[in-house]
Amino acid sequence: MIQIHENTRIYIMCPPRIASGGPELLHQLAYKLGKRGFDVAMYYYPNDVEQPVSENYLKYNCKYVTEVEDREENLVIIPELYFYFADQFKNIRKCGWWLSVDNLFKAIEAPAHYRMIRKLKIKWLHRAVTINGKVRGKFNYHLAQSEYAVDFLRQWKIDAVYLSDYLNADFLKASREVDVREKKPQILYNPLKGYRFTKKIMAAMPEARWIPLQKLTPAQVGELLKESMVYIDFGHHPGKDRFPREAAIYKCCVITGKRGAAAYQEDVPLPEQYKIADRRSNIPAIVKLIKSCLADYDKHIDNFAAYRDWIYKEEEAFEKDITQIFVKV
Repeated sequence: MIQIHENTRIYIMCPPRIASGGPELLHQLAYKLGKRGFDVAMYYYPNDVEQPVSENYLKYNCKYVTEVEDREENLVIIPELYFYFADQFKNIRKCGWWLSVDNLFKAIEAPAHYRMIRKLKIKWLHRAVTINGKVRGKFNYHLAQSEYAVDFLRQWKIDAVYLSDYLNADFLKASREVDVREKKPQILYNPLKGYRFTKKIMAAMPEARWIPLQKLTPAQVGELLKESMVYIDFGHHPGKDRFPREAAIYKCCVITGKRGAAAYQEDVPLPEQYKIADRRSNIPAIVKLIKSCLADYDKHIDNFAAYRDWIYKEEEAFEKDITQIFVKV
């Protein structure tokens, strides 16, 4: 529980003019807290960017400031990519929000040894770093967007409260109008995540139509999801990613690997048959499953009904969680 006093202002740090899953969630939180009567403002960093609000998030109508009142009754919520800037605040209460796990260790601003730790995948050193106070000692509270992050922090003996996210209303509304009769036997993928392995699958299915989800507007992504049968994601899943959920509600068959959050049913509750580890030896099984989804789409898509229902209820769960976490005193 985070106590919010009558004179508390909540600041939410966010990169300026960037439209992606993390920044949208930060705006969603500000919007929901504002609707509950809290004094909340976005704090874009760097704070010298003109018109810092991405046009995609103007709909959330979040006010923003260029300075933070560093007083102990206030609260600043800091996503993991900004953990290294936490020392600029001396008095204010600080809440670290782990929107991902892996991204902390590859941030440009991260100390060099952090980036090397992640590159070498020496997991026990992660814990040593936090015990030495590099992350653990900076924050009064920790929130985690995924069960993957909650479990990761538990290994560091850091308690984090689960606060996830939800898909935006435009996607949810449009997804209910999908006509499966218009689906085409094509496969979507994200070339920015897991492409080294994905291209091996593509090489094993040269006859298939592969479409990358890259350099597209949200509306264009929606159109491709609307007409496609399959979405695959063999990325590292640093948090509870949005693309698999967006694909699922647009009635795509979703196939993932087992890295990061994808290994957790709490984060990616797909039927187990649609999760296959990204090993070369598994490529024949992955190809077989993709071909089956394309050839027998009507049968496979019914297996994702529970996943879709769970996604549609995420906003309600998010509102319930913030009511329990942010408490007026």
